[in-house]
Amino acid sequence: MRYLCQLTAVLLLISVPLEAQTGIPPSIYEQITTAFKAGEYQKAEQQLKQILENHPRDVRAMSLLGAVLDSQKKYEEAETVYQQALKLAPGSASLNNNVGNHFLARGMTDQARSAFLRVIAAEPRHVNANLQLADLSVKKKKGQEALVYLGRLPEADQSAVPIQILKAQALYWAGQKSQADSLIQEILKQAPGDPRLAFSLGIAYVAMERYAEAEKAFNLALEAAPTSFDILINLGLAADRAGHLNRAEEVFQAALKQRPEEVDALVGLARVYAEKGDHASAIVLLVKARKLAPDRGEILLSLADSSEKLNFYGDQARAYDDYLKLRPNDDVVRRERGYARVRNGWRATLEEGLKDLEWYVQKHPEDPLGFYQLAVGESLRDREHDGDRALLHINQALKLDTHLREARLARGMFLVQQGRPSEAIADLQLFLEQQPNNPQALGQLGRAYLQLGRTQEAYRVLKQATDLAPEDVNILVQYSRALRKLGRNVDLEQVLARLQTLGDAKKPHSPQASFYDYLNLPPQEQQVRYVANLRQMVLQFPSDMSLRVRLGGALLQQGQVDEALKEFDEVRASSTDAANLVESARILVNFEKYQAARPFLEDLVAADSANVEVRMNLAIVKLHLEGPRAGLDELERIPLTSRNGDVFLLQAQILDALDLPAEASQSLNRALEKAPTRYDLYFQAALFLIKHYSYDQAQKLLVQALKLFPDAPELLVVQAITLNLSKQPEEAKESLTRLQSRWPEWDFPYVVHGSILEVQQRSEEARPLLENAVALGTTDPSAYYYLAQSILHSTPDDREEFDRVISKAFQLSPDDPYLHTLAGRFAYAHQDYQAALMHLMTAIKLKPDLDNAHYLLSATYQVLGEDEKSKTEMAEARRLQEGNLQDADTTLSIRSLLFTVSPPTVKPQP
Repeated sequence: MRYLCQLTAVLLLISVPLEAQTGIPPSIYEQITTAFKAGEYQKAEQQLKQILENHPRDVRAMSLLGAVLDSQKKYEEAETVYQQALKLAPGSASLNNNVGNHFLARGMTDQARSAFLRVIAAEPRHVNANLQLADLSVKKKKGQEALVYLGRLPEADQSAVPIQILKAQALYWAGQKSQADSLIQEILKQAPGDPRLAFSLGIAYVAMERYAEAEKAFNLALEAAPTSFDILINLGLAADRAGHLNRAEEVFQAALKQRPEEVDALVGLARVYAEKGDHASAIVLLVKARKLAPDRGEILLSLADSSEKLNFYGDQARAYDDYLKLRPNDDVVRRERGYARVRNGWRATLEEGLKDLEWYVQKHPEDPLGFYQLAVGESLRDREHDGDRALLHINQALKLDTHLREARLARGMFLVQQGRPSEAIADLQLFLEQQPNNPQALGQLGRAYLQLGRTQEAYRVLKQATDLAPEDVNILVQYSRALRKLGRNVDLEQVLARLQTLGDAKKPHSPQASFYDYLNLPPQEQQVRYVANLRQMVLQFPSDMSLRVRLGGALLQQGQVDEALKEFDEVRASSTDAANLVESARILVNFEKYQAARPFLEDLVAADSANVEVRMNLAIVKLHLEGPRAGLDELERIPLTSRNGDVFLLQAQILDALDLPAEASQSLNRALEKAPTRYDLYFQAALFLIKHYSYDQAQKLLVQALKLFPDAPELLVVQAITLNLSKQPEEAKESLTRLQSRWPEWDFPYVVHGSILEVQQRSEEARPLLENAVALGTTDPSAYYYLAQSILHSTPDDREEFDRVISKAFQLSPDDPYLHTLAGRFAYAHQDYQAALMHLMTAIKLKPDLDNAHYLLSATYQVLGEDEKSKTEMAEARRLQEGNLQDADTTLSIRSLLFTVSPPTVKPQP
């Protein structure tokens, strides 16, 4: 870790030179040493290798070459050189000193210590060796040992501030805490207000695990050097260790503003999020950190830990896999990987996990946790059998550690499942003595009491379990049994109603789900997981209003409006942070909860009338609650000099609603000049342009919007429709194929794609896409219209299927003239002329300028022998066709799909 940095004293890698063993003049080595000190490493390396070509046993050249290679971080090559030199001069103090420094640079402290011990065996008062041994002893909290090494240093060195700071740490770990504090006070007198000294003392306090004092020291250093990145990182770490999580979060965020890809800052902020319970945010940062530093094992361990907290056991096992590639001999991590695989839920990973755990208990038969985890895996594998092996291993775990609570609970559960309630009760009661409010243990105890017929006792503990976990279906089922046996029918009815309400929505999530694949889950499941996590966080941090804001937004996304509005009411009543109020208003406006948003916005405008974003949202609220004129009046309260692209975009929308298209176009042009940033306003502007047949301009606008919001589904589908309207059907098809691949559960891209293909008369390709949309539950009448049309073209004799589809279309849109035209056409093709007349006359009544309907009606009259009517309809059809300067009927119908796209409800971040 960065806070365990090296001593501030400057120590050369090169020690006292070895005696020359060859005839090489000392001046040559002096030249090489000068080049090395000047940082000319390659020059020094080349000269030393030339010496060794002619004098392969020159230990001095080898020792110096090793130091040069270390300075270039060529550690593997350096180690080979050192090993060769040690064979020739194993007792050389200078050589071993360089070897010790080499191992320190590689983080191999045990090997470094051995090398430095060989140095002081040859030279007991060697300065660097004693100093490094003292530092290593302090790190292992061996204070007395460190004091011995420091006592061997010359008096002049002992008076140096870095050495005194190290001595203070040694005194502290030697149990001489008052002497350590006195020494620190003496050090402070030497350079009061020196930020470098404050920083060094902060490092020392961290080494002494006095994190609050370290935080104060780093704060002092930061006051003098506010842009110092090293101080920020150490301050963040100290604040985190001191339990000041908000301060740590602020500091790490400030550090990341300076260096967005600094691994230590990413890891530090991830740790803070994890400690706050926000493991999802922690994982996002850790994944980024891991890409930047793939060889840092602690990042992978943190990833595994946060994945476990979110029940993403597959991700946990994956992180351990990668860690074991770096540290293959870490048996504990291999055990934890096995347990993660066991809990992942797949049969294949269960077997792999059991192999890890079986290997571990054979190698570590003294570890109770290994036997407990193995028992859990065996119980999952043998759930259809008697589970004797699982019980055998759980007994072994408890034999090794009678206080292992997890094993105690697990054995109680196994015994209940095996119908041995009397034995189970003893384990469950012992567990509950330590954790009296554990709902699972209470539920199992209640189940055991029920098995023994002790219904009143079962009722008591199950009532307690239900109060603690009101949505746990298994506990509610046991509770309902107790109520039924006691004849408490009123309570029973309430519990049964709750069970029915929970239904499938409360089924446990698949344990193998991966956080990394989270965005590929159906949106409903994403939201269920997200809301559950937020609810837990709100319980943990009830005063954190930002969590309530996020929960309110997530609940609105799920359609739980009443509960969401309660959360926002709590925010408005309790939060003094304007940012929370602004975000609440924004969410409410995006979800069209204008009445609820209004008091937030009015309060915010009263506090800060110059806030453009707030004023815009208030204009949107008034637009919807009072009408476009009120919205425009509110918008015009924004000074002209403060109006950005978003303001002009909203103004264009309102002017269009006031039926002022010229003024709306002017505002839209001004908006595009100023590059708007609001997702929802881009959406509305695109519809405005398409409404007025400005397809090319709409395309340009959407290209601009998608640079900011490349993953916005509504914008992508509008773009696909616009491409088709712009006579670019293949590009539209490609765009829709990508949409279907990314959001396979969304019905609308299938509707649009199938409709476009049907318009192109590619009915065989269109039909399965439209059937997919129907299977996904679409309520868009266009889907049924084009599906009926594709049936007419691909299987014209399938009257039963056509009638079924067109009937559903009429249920959704009974007054659609296009549907009546299509139904008339199908009836005409099947010689049902009276039905054709009825549908076609209805279509013309609904839309008199529908030339297609007039043509078909003319043909129907001709078949029926009504020639004059036929001629009249034909003449009208030709007149309409010649005068129709707009799109064809089919294109108009495709165009109408645009206005069934739901407007965006959640603003993505650009």
